[in-house]
Amino acid sequence: MTNILYFFILGQNPTLSISEIYSRLNADFNVDTNTDIHRLSEEVLILERKEKLNCQNLQEKLGGTIKIGEIISRINTNIITNNTNITREISKSLAKIRKESKKVYFGFSLYRLDNKFKIKGLRFKIKNFALEIKKELKEKGISSRWVESKERILSSVVVQKNKLLTSGAEFCFLVSKEKKYLGRTLTCQEFEEYEFRDFGRPSRKIEKGMIPPKLAKIMINLARVKEEATILDPFCGSGTILQEAILMGYKNVIGTDLNEGAVKNSQENIKWLLKNFQAISNVQIFKTDVRNLSQKIPRNSIEAIITEPYLGPIRIEKEQTEKRIENLIKELNNLYLMAFKEFKKVLKKNSRIVIIFPVFRINQKLYFLPILAQIKKSGWQIIDPIPKNLRENPVIKLTERDSVIYSRPGQKILREIFIFKYA
Repeated sequence: MTNILYFFILGQNPTLSISEIYSRLNADFNVDTNTDIHRLSEEVLILERKEKLNCQNLQEKLGGTIKIGEIISRINTNIITNNTNITREISKSLAKIRKESKKVYFGFSLYRLDNKFKIKGLRFKIKNFALEIKKELKEKGISSRWVESKERILSSVVVQKNKLLTSGAEFCFLVSKEKKYLGRTLTCQEFEEYEFRDFGRPSRKIEKGMIPPKLAKIMINLARVKEEATILDPFCGSGTILQEAILMGYKNVIGTDLNEGAVKNSQENIKWLLKNFQAISNVQIFKTDVRNLSQKIPRNSIEAIITEPYLGPIRIEKEQTEKRIENLIKELNNLYLMAFKEFKKVLKKNSRIVIIFPVFRINQKLYFLPILAQIKKSGWQIIDPIPKNLRENPVIKLTERDSVIYSRPGQKILREIFIFKYA
């Protein structure tokens, strides 16, 4: 039986995307990264499998993967455009779709398998290639539309709005100087669903700071727990992590927060979610100080803690003095250390914490929470988010603290993501 090659189009933070894919697949299919990862770049991960993957199900579970598809051809020539074999293969594939649709839609994306590979020349040749395919389809009596873009990549928005997954196909050229593949996109992120459950929920307090739903989903996957597990978010805020866990099928979810308004917001949002998505879960949301967590939650009852604690004020001005930042860090140090003390009491043995630490960027200087030595001293172990055989790959960007930084350009407060385990 011939192995199947799947490609994963990675999100804006490739390290985080790869870590999540590895965690999810390892939990579900026991993927061996020494043999199963066929190719890796900043844009694409190619996975080799003997068995088929349920790509739609996998896409729904992953937060950091934009598209998933299957390699349909290895191109053994430097010529991609004006290649008769490829034209015929694509036309044949589109002709099959014609049976279900009066008109077929198709588009192309170009992705690098080598981060330094210059892809610009290929972009301008794609037009001739597309016209050749349209001509061949017309000769077969098939009406078609080529969905083009000024960019070399069709976004998930363009793919979905132009019916490429329902009444056509997106074909992806995955290229480097030595290797070239033709793949067909099978699934992509449902941008409308993300927008609806982010902006459509009743309580959305942006001024308090909010974790993006996609990042929440990534963190849940990094925890590597079964759907029957009990998940706790002790800084639940508006309930984003709780929300994504419920939609991923987790049956036992607990959220707590010191702020009464946050608790109310979470309760409203989860009530809205359960109604609009017909989701079923045993959800508990109540007010408590994280420093008293073990008085409210039974000891050794939690399989995973997934959380973004208080990261400090939402706005950090350039004028903030180094002294003020030091005072803020001291305050946060105490909060986080007290939280870890309580986490130890409520977590089951060998369970994971996936947590965000703040990193402050002032005048191009980064300020981290200097508490790792104290956390390790109390028995916690930092889990490497990336398998050992991939750590040396230039795509992987880990800090010296074995954490992953998540941020957008210009942000003053960066998110530092850790995975901890208490053995």
